Amino acid sequence: MANKRESLDDLRHEIDEIDEQVHDLLMNRAALVERIREVKRLESIATIRPGREALILRKLIARHQGRFPVGAITRIWREVIAGITRMEMPSYEVAVYAAAGDQGYWDIARDQFGSITPMTPCSSPRDVLRIVDERKASLGIVPIPQDDDVDPWWISLMIPDGLRVAYKLPFINDTNARSTSNGTAIAFALGRILPEPTGNDRTLIVIETAAPLSRTALNELLNRAKLQSKIIASSQQANWFHLVAVEKFVTENDSRIENLNANDEVLRTVSIGSYAEPPESERNGAEE
Repeated sequence: MANKRESLDDLRHEIDEIDEQVHDLLMNRAALVERIREVKRLESIATIRPGREALILRKLIARHQGRFPVGAITRIWREVIAGITRMEMPSYEVAVYAAAGDQGYWDIARDQFGSITPMTPCSSPRDVLRIVDERKASLGIVPIPQDDDVDPWWISLMIPDGLRVAYKLPFINDTNARSTSNGTAIAFALGRILPEPTGNDRTLIVIETAAPLSRTALNELLNRAKLQSKIIASSQQANWFHLVAVEKFVTENDSRIENLNANDEVLRTVSIGSYAEPPESERNGAEE
């Protein structure tokens, strides 16, 4: 019995030592932030890097082994990234659409951006856009658009140098988010962020047409332009607007966008952002 107790004590001591090593490495990582912040300042590199974050999480998931849940690993690193971002950018805050019955968007925002990041609840997607546009928040969380949205907020992103979508949430499907009025909480995060490719991305484009187009007709135009895509929503304003998610990272000077704009039905096509796709294999736990 004494030997078992000594063995358990030894194992606990080993765990304590590992905990201290992990803590030391986190403190060392944080110490690098001051040097990184100076390099970013000199080279005008953005603090918020959604693409870089996605690459980190994909790499962690790909290399993970053992029974420790991979969802816990990604959550730990999300907290690390949130803490580092707050160190680099003390004013870092997130505005979240969280009207009554839609608190699930708050949950997935907290999952993505960490427990220490200040978040402001907003009663409408338009309020989110206003707060981010006024630089009172760095990022805004808005629901995935629907065809029957009363206020299709995404049309307002068509202005040059405006807000751009940078994330699709949740990035890892290990959330315990509450349901929303649209069912499962799925959202876009946007801000003043230049998109960057990660090797597995989706680009959001808005196609403006003078006349209504059926989804079949719109898909035919997209297929002729060789754009693999999914139509998310359409809205009638003075003209018709169609929100489309295109496979891969696509810029507005891409020849396929030019081919799309060459159609008589199309008035213009504007990219309103891009986001990294989640890892190909999302596991709740990795086996040895």
